[in-house]
Amino acid sequence: MSAVLPDWEFKSQDGIERYEYSPDPRLRMIFLTRRGGVSRGDYESLNLSFDVGDKTYHVEENYTRVRQALQLPAILTVKQTHSDTVLPIAYERTPPELLEGDACFTDCTGLGLGLKVADCLPVYIYASDMRCVGIAHCGWRGTAARLAEKTARLMSRRFSVPLPDLRFSLGPCICPNCYLVGDDVRDRFDDDFPAAHKFFSPVTTAKGNTRYGLDIRAANRWLLREMGLVEVRSLGLCTRETTSLFYSVRRGKTTGRNLAVIALRSAPPA
Repeated sequence: MSAVLPDWEFKSQDGIERYEYSPDPRLRMIFLTRRGGVSRGDYESLNLSFDVGDKTYHVEENYTRVRQALQLPAILTVKQTHSDTVLPIAYERTPPELLEGDACFTDCTGLGLGLKVADCLPVYIYASDMRCVGIAHCGWRGTAARLAEKTARLMSRRFSVPLPDLRFSLGPCICPNCYLVGDDVRDRFDDDFPAAHKFFSPVTTAKGNTRYGLDIRAANRWLLREMGLVEVRSLGLCTRETTSLFYSVRRGKTTGRNLAVIALRSAPPA
């Protein structure tokens, strides 16, 4: 009989609220809420992006609080551009301004890999023997470009991990009821993504126009399962609907960013 996996837990430390999932003592997967920081106005309160118009000293203080609460000495983020670029990370002090891409992976312990999201899907990936971890930023562009697949394949090759020995978990993102897109997005998927029709639901608007509810969570889940990866617990919350916990660009164009983090522990917790 197989062991029952733990689930995502809601935790609070020094006012920093987050969901955390550790299916193995050597691994941490974290999704920070918007609560516990010092940002104000549209960015209230734990905005973790320097690129959305918030005051720099507020974001710096937010990161200081997050590192202390998570007891992570370093959280490395990248400059995200909705690309299909995957970055191997071998050194925790690499200046973030030199890192432009939308996915990254590492075998370094004690280093948090972070991605900023506000409706896009964070895809957490790790080896079952904890040899390596990775994370991918999958909005509609990253999903259509099969960024999660590319990340998994690069991790598999770099660290000699068979694809069936990779695990994945999906974080919060916008749900298909809240994520209506047009023909341009559907056509892009038809060009680049297998079985794209599975993930679009036609919706007639009040003006009589046809839009499509796009399920980016289901699309990435299908893609990774087709590759042979095994899904562990995912956190199926909608960022647009969960107003008090998450930022959402679809809910308010000027807004902050949540942070998704994956890390290998340098030592098991006491």
